[in-house]
Amino acid sequence: MKLARTLLAVCLCLTAIAGFAQKGQNNPLFRFATKAEAQMLITDIDQYTNGWNQFDINVRMQTNEGRKSQLLTLAMSCVQNWSDADKKKVTNAFNGVIASIKKQKLTLHYPDEIVLIKTSMQEEGGADAYTRKNWIAINENVLNNAQETQLKSLVAHELFHILTRYDLNFKKAVYQTIGFTVLDREIIFPTDLMEKRISNPDISRYDSYAPFTVNGTTQNYTMVTYTDRPYEGGNLFDYMKTGLIPLNEHFVPVQESGKTIIVPVEQAEDFYEKIGKNTEYVVNPEEILADNFASLIMEKKGLPNPEVIDRIREVLKK
Repeated sequence: MKLARTLLAVCLCLTAIAGFAQKGQNNPLFRFATKAEAQMLITDIDQYTNGWNQFDINVRMQTNEGRKSQLLTLAMSCVQNWSDADKKKVTNAFNGVIASIKKQKLTLHYPDEIVLIKTSMQEEGGADAYTRKNWIAINENVLNNAQETQLKSLVAHELFHILTRYDLNFKKAVYQTIGFTVLDREIIFPTDLMEKRISNPDISRYDSYAPFTVNGTTQNYTMVTYTDRPYEGGNLFDYMKTGLIPLNEHFVPVQESGKTIIVPVEQAEDFYEKIGKNTEYVVNPEEILADNFASLIMEKKGLPNPEVIDRIREVLKK
C-alpha cells in the first residue's frame, strides 16, 4: 500500500502542470497540482495535522463531536480543479512578485518547487490562503473576486511562510527585525495550553520569543493564538485570541496553580513599539512579518513604520 501510494504520487507530480516561471536564485519554480495530487497533499498526516487538538477539529467541522478522520475527509472534498483562467491569474501574481524581487535586488532561497492547490477553504474556516510544507492553498472565492494587486500581495504573504519554513537562517534574521529571537528548538507547551491553542498551518514551529514589558516588568514571552472557550457554534475566526506566554530562563512556559499564564497582548506596554503598526494581523510574529514582507514586495508607501520594511529589505540584500 505504501509503495503504491508513492508510485501514484510520482505519477501525479509528473503530470501536474508547471508554472511559467523558471527555476533560479530569485525565480521560484511553481506548478499547479492536479486535483488527485492536491487531495493526497491536503490529507497528509504531518506536523500540522498531528498537532490538531479537539477544538481545532470541532471548529473546522462546526460540530461538538468532530473526529480527525472526518476533518481529513472534509479537506479532501474541498479540493478544486484549476481552470485555465485561474492558472493565468496566479501565474501573473507570481510573476509580479518575482519582478518586484528582481527590481529591488533581493536575494531569497526557495525550495526546489512550490505547489499550488485550489480549495473551497471550508477546511480552514474560509481563510484566503494558507501553506503547509512547500505548498500554498488558495481559496476559490479569492481567485474569483480578488483584484490583481490583491492576489499579488496574497502570494507574497504566503511565499514568506514557505521561505521561513525552508530557511532557518533567514527566519532567525528576519524575526530579529521586530525584536524576536528564534531558538534552535521548539518551545514545549504544557497540556492545558495545547488544548486551547488554535493551530495555524502557516506556523511550522513555535520557537520564537521577545522581551515585553508587562506591569513595569520586562520578561521573555512567546506568542500564541488560542481560544478561551469550547466550540459552541460559529466560525474559526470568532474564537481567535492572541496572548503572550511568559517564559522562564529555560524558555519553558510559566504556570501558576497548574495553569499556563496567558497575558493579553494589550497589557504589553511596548508591544507595538517593537512590532510596529504596519498590519493589524498581529496573531504571531510569523504573520506580522508576512504582511510586512508583502508590503515590501508591493512597495507600499505611507506605512506607519517604514523602518520595519527597511530592516527586512536589508536582511534580503545580504
